[in-house]
Amino acid sequence: MTDTGIAGVLKTVYSNVREKIVPIATPLFANIKKGAKGGSRNFRWGGNGVVFDAVMSRPVGMTASSTGNLPPSSAAVEKQGTFNIKRLYVTREVDGLAIAGTGSTEASFVNLAKKLVEEAKDAIQLGMQEFSHSDGRGVKAILSSTADTTHCVVTSPYGISGAGQGGLLLDVGMYVAVLDTTGTTQRGAAEITAVSNSGDNATLTFGSAIAGMGATDIVVAATSADNSFNSFPNGLTNIMNRGGSYNALHILDASTSPRWDTLRLVAGTDTPDAALPTEFDIWELATRVAGRSGKDAKLNPGEFMLLTTPGLERKFAESFFGQRSIGIDKMMDIKGGFKAVSFSGIPMISDPWCPAGVVYLVHLPSLSWIDAVDWGAVAYEDSSVWRPIANKDAYQTSFRAYLQLGTTFRSAHGLISGYADSNRYSLVM
Repeated sequence: MTDTGIAGVLKTVYSNVREKIVPIATPLFANIKKGAKGGSRNFRWGGNGVVFDAVMSRPVGMTASSTGNLPPSSAAVEKQGTFNIKRLYVTREVDGLAIAGTGSTEASFVNLAKKLVEEAKDAIQLGMQEFSHSDGRGVKAILSSTADTTHCVVTSPYGISGAGQGGLLLDVGMYVAVLDTTGTTQRGAAEITAVSNSGDNATLTFGSAIAGMGATDIVVAATSADNSFNSFPNGLTNIMNRGGSYNALHILDASTSPRWDTLRLVAGTDTPDAALPTEFDIWELATRVAGRSGKDAKLNPGEFMLLTTPGLERKFAESFFGQRSIGIDKMMDIKGGFKAVSFSGIPMISDPWCPAGVVYLVHLPSLSWIDAVDWGAVAYEDSSVWRPIANKDAYQTSFRAYLQLGTTFRSAHGLISGYADSNRYSLVM
């Protein structure tokens, strides 16, 4: 079977990637991509990017005059923000022998093609979940120690201390690079051949040596020619300006424009108890966000989403069931086929990829999804999506997307971080 023939059968199953997988990759993306009236703002990217206006001060200027004098003109301060674009890729290969072995009937090869596309689809789904919680840097973990040039221990997924299991974003077969803390110097790159998880630590074994590794180095995805540091789309970590470490977003700066910032509360400091999250913590968060932004989750709960870990969802649910003063109303359906706990009409959903100890209050209409190219095959016009691999009896196909996640109204979101969140409900073994 030629590469043209392979492409022919691939196209019959390829629509699953474009039409079904991306919109429901995560509960967050399901509600962004499928947002109807009142939903998030979805943009099409042009060659010069997407530009939007952000209002940095409240409207002022009303006065009173017993003699009828008019006040001076005044206007709210506006600044322009810009969305850039990020490029994401997934590649799969098929061996020539596999093609020959399944070429006797059309049905058998269609199954092989479906298998490859399903794997690519799963890689896309997991990758979308990862970057939706990241900070745009693409950090998968931080090194805590090294044994030699092929072994190291990692912690801190997303580069966030205490965010969960060190192996959350790492697995066998990944090709990664180890960089210094700043991401400017690459120690080396290699394939992960083994991962041993123990609590929130993970020991990685590399297939080839990486010299010079040390504590506080970072792990990122890589290719044979470069690495992905600072090449990921935005995620909730930097959109929400977690820890005040991400003031700059969309070329706007929260340090000079305070209204271009997210409300950030710390459990145990801004709430009564870091170990015992309650419904009143959520009330405090929603009320403060409403005061800052005018977007009130208590009045318009359908515009908001609470996103947290399964461990914290359990703790919140226990407080809801025990008190019921505001409490859980019921289980509710949300877009993408998900169910959520309803807190005064606000859906609370859990995601095992969410950094431990945090709950986000997301204002969906203020999130923005920017498409330059939705997920599709790497091919030009009528060229085949399958490419012969040089000096190898195999073919390769790749999928790509050019996209970005952002917000046009940063102060409409909020978070509480620092909760005690020791239960892990994830795929890490």
